[in-house]
Amino acid sequence: MRETDSGLDRRSVLRGLGAAGVAGIGVTGTASAQEALTVTGVWTGGEEEDFLAVVDYVSEETGLDIVYQPRTTEAILTGTLIDYEGGVAPADIVVMPSPARVQSDAAAGHLAELGDTWNPENFAPDGEQVTADGAVYAAPFKMDLKPGFWYRPSFFEEHGLEEPDDYDAFLDLLEEINGIEGVEAPLASGNGDGWPLSDVTEGFILRQEDGATLQQELIAGEASMTDDRVVTAFEEIQSLLQEGYFSAVRDFGVQYEYFWANETPLYFMGSWTPGFEAIQDPEDLDVFMVPGAESMVAAENWFTVPSYSSNVEAATTAVETFVSAEGQQVWAERGGFIASNTEVPEDAYELEIMRELATLSGEIELVPDLDDTLGDPFQSSFWAQLTGLWADPDQEIGGILETLDQSLTETVDGDGGG
Repeated sequence: MRETDSGLDRRSVLRGLGAAGVAGIGVTGTASAQEALTVTGVWTGGEEEDFLAVVDYVSEETGLDIVYQPRTTEAILTGTLIDYEGGVAPADIVVMPSPARVQSDAAAGHLAELGDTWNPENFAPDGEQVTADGAVYAAPFKMDLKPGFWYRPSFFEEHGLEEPDDYDAFLDLLEEINGIEGVEAPLASGNGDGWPLSDVTEGFILRQEDGATLQQELIAGEASMTDDRVVTAFEEIQSLLQEGYFSAVRDFGVQYEYFWANETPLYFMGSWTPGFEAIQDPEDLDVFMVPGAESMVAAENWFTVPSYSSNVEAATTAVETFVSAEGQQVWAERGGFIASNTEVPEDAYELEIMRELATLSGEIELVPDLDDTLGDPFQSSFWAQLTGLWADPDQEIGGILETLDQSLTETVDGDGGG
């Protein structure tokens, strides 16, 4: 999962204001905020500016007045659940990062159906992720790919480094980087509440034999966290930690500054990377997958409409326009965005690396984010165990995976948590 409340990232500027403090931001047209259609999501700072450009487009196309109210991920996940239990709509449109929550909210009757707002044939994500009792309850918008390790080509060129073509070459690369003056550690350890560590861990799971199938079977409860391939993935990460190849754990937004300064030259992060303020020249970015991986994680931002909204019909109309190729193209042209709608043209992406990722998303197998899709209790346990492993790399992997497998079973048996 991608967190939103780093003190230094581009989402942080208006975080402290909260929904009430930003009631007037993003209003288009002449209607008052009380009469406007409200949207709540996790984008603040520079990303909020980009989303507001999409809001302007949707408002112009539909004739609807729209107010955007940013919240943190925690507020989205916990605050909305409290609202729903009380029969209250926190907004007319809620941008939900967790498909597990979409399914559980839908099953509880909190959401309106949105299957008519998009055609899965024209989108990269699978609608099954947000389906309950045969109906679709969310529509995909921004797609966060988790491609692998970002690096600066200028740093590689300066030191005669090359992308690794297999895992042995990857280990050799880490050893080379570790010997370069000014490098703290080859691999950056970003942190929020444990989620960036989960992203890199999933990258190592996907590099195992039939990794994509393994990840999907873990989500379905058809594979165990004690599977030999999961054990291998964790042992590989443990070995890198013990070798000192991972840096000190820092807030993921702060870690971008160390990455850009070439102090932690490899950073496993998502497709949002070029949009961060610490990235002074997005043209000086490239990325390679964990050697051996033939698939990657795609985590979508899902538009949902609470059934308690008094504007369900208008909200549904707005969602359809938000997720359209034309709507998504507005942000794609501004950068830092991978569209879930495959009909967004390639030339909409200004940066070459974003064009490459958009193209790759249509050519490679995409799999759901493990912990985002499962939800709690697995997600919280996953984050806690990984944070513990980074703090103490010498602990027994077996105990970690037995604990995670128990959490996985509880989550699957409970229909997904959230």
